Amino acid sequence: MYNILCVDDVATNLFILKSIFDLHPDKYKITTVDSGEKALESLLFNDIDLILLDVMMPGLNGFETAQLIQKNKKTKNIPIIFLTAKKDKETIKDAFTFGVDYLSKPYDRDELFSRIETQLKLIDTKKELSEQLKFTQSILDNQSNIVLIHSNNEIVKVNKSFLDFFNVTSLEKFIEKNTSLVSQFSDFENYFTKELLEDGQSWVEYVYKSELENEHYVLLMDEKDFEPKSFQIDINKIKKTDKYVITLSDITKLKTTANRFENKATYDALTNIYNRSKFNEVFTLTMQTAISNNHNLCFAIMDIDFFKKVNDTYGHIVGDETLITFAQTITEHIRTTDTFARWGGEEFVLSLPGTSIDIAYTVVDKLRQAIEDATFKEIGHITCSVGLTQLIPGDEIDDILIRSDEALYEAKDTGRNKVCIK
Repeated sequence: MYNILCVDDVATNLFILKSIFDLHPDKYKITTVDSGEKALESLLFNDIDLILLDVMMPGLNGFETAQLIQKNKKTKNIPIIFLTAKKDKETIKDAFTFGVDYLSKPYDRDELFSRIETQLKLIDTKKELSEQLKFTQSILDNQSNIVLIHSNNEIVKVNKSFLDFFNVTSLEKFIEKNTSLVSQFSDFENYFTKELLEDGQSWVEYVYKSELENEHYVLLMDEKDFEPKSFQIDINKIKKTDKYVITLSDITKLKTTANRFENKATYDALTNIYNRSKFNEVFTLTMQTAISNNHNLCFAIMDIDFFKKVNDTYGHIVGDETLITFAQTITEHIRTTDTFARWGGEEFVLSLPGTSIDIAYTVVDKLRQAIEDATFKEIGHITCSVGLTQLIPGDEIDDILIRSDEALYEAKDTGRNKVCIK
C-alpha cells in the first residue's frame, strides 16, 4: 500500500483525484489537504511515499511548499509531481527544479498513474539496491580492479586497469584531461562524492579515516561505452610513508540481481526502451562527463506527427503497435553510445554524446527519413517532427529541455516532418 498526499486548494480537484484513486483501493491510500501549510503539517504525522502538488495556491504556492519539503531531512527524498494548468517555460523549469515530474491540467488518468508508478518503482529499486550494495562488501574484500598509489594529494602511480578504464595511455594523459580523480566521481545517492568533503580536505584521508565505520562506493563513467560503473573503495596506508594504496573494485557485474529490480523502473513497458526517469539519470551522468572533458553533446526530442489521429482512426492497439515500430526503427539506426528513451505518449528523446550540432543534425534527419520510409502495420506510413539542441557552457538539464521543446514546436508549426535547431 502506497501513501499518496494530494494537495490542491480547489475542492473539486481533490474530489476528482480521490475518485481516481478509489479505483485502486488495495494499492493506494490517499490523504488530501487544501493548502501548502496543511501539507507540511500532514508530512509531520504521516509516512508519505509520493506527493501530487498543485502550483497555484493561496498562501504557500506549490513551489514554495516543495522547497520547504526538500529542506527537511525526513521529507527531502519524497518525489513530487506537480499538477498545474500553467504551461509557460518558467513553470516547466520550476517544476523540474523542485519536483521529479509534472502534468498539465486536465491530465490523462492513465498517464497520471504511469508517472506515479514509475516514481514509486524507482523508490523501491533504490532501497533494494542499497541493501544489495551492503551484501557485496563481504565478497569484494580481495577483488582488486583499479589500483593507484596516492601521495601528498597526488596520484603518483597507476596500473594498466586504471589506464584502460579512463581510456588514456599514461598517468600524465589522465592528469591533462582531468583536474583530479575525485572530480570523476558522479554524484548519486549512496555513493561517495566530493560534496561530502570540507574545503581543502583530502578525499583519500577522509575515506581512510572513516573506513572502520563505513564502506564507501563511487560511481564512475566508463568513457569507452558511456555507461556508469560501480566501484568499492579500499585504502591502505604504506607503513612509515605518506603513501596510500587505493583499490577500486568493480562491483558492477555483482549487482546483476539488484539490476533486475532496477529494470522494472528503467524500461518503458510498451516499447522496451529507457523510460523518462532512467533517461534523466543517464543523461545527468552524460552531461557531467561532457562538461568535465569539454566534449560535445546534443539532445533531440522527437514527436510522431498527428498521432492522436492514428488512435482515433485505428484504435489504441494499432497506436501501441505504431509506438513499438517507431522505437524499433530508431533503435536500429543509432549508436550504442547514444541514449534513446520514451519521454511520454508519442514523444521520444535521444542524446548524442561526442557529437557536434552539424553532425547531429545529419544523424537526426536520417532518423526522421527512416521513420518516413518505414512501413507501419495498418496505417502504412507516418512522419515525425524533431527539436534539436546542443550543450552550451552554463547549461542545466532544464535549459536543454526548454530549447529542444521550442525547436520541436517550431518544426510542428512550420509544416512538420522536419528537424529544427535551437
